[in-house]
Amino acid sequence: MAQRTASQLYFDLIRLFKQWPIDKSKTGRDLGENLRQQFSQAFVLGENSQVDCNKWNHFHDNMKLLISNDIKNRYQRDRNWTASGLSREQLRFLLSNKSLQANKDFMKRMK
Repeated sequence: MAQRTASQLYFDLIRLFKQWPIDKSKTGRDLGENLRQQFSQAFVLGENSQVDCNKWNHFHDNMKLLISNDIKNRYQRDRNWTASGLSREQLRFLLSNKSLQANKDFMKRMK
């Protein structure tokens, strides 16, 4: 892929982050939220930041693949199932902060 300067990376990454949703049910644990924090720490001075362009070019290219669902679209699945047998909605609920807190509270009562 093409090598971009820090300034180009800054604007290209902002464009990609706009396409990446944040899961409000996983505040503090969401991948998109953590990636944004890494970005903001590295690009403290915005487009004038001095960053490792090779690292951030690689990050940009990988992030673009994730957002575009390139791998998912290239290797279609016959079925949409999980190892647990639960649906996507059930898994989303179980992994939410609300559900995890309820499990912690339950375990405290069990002691």
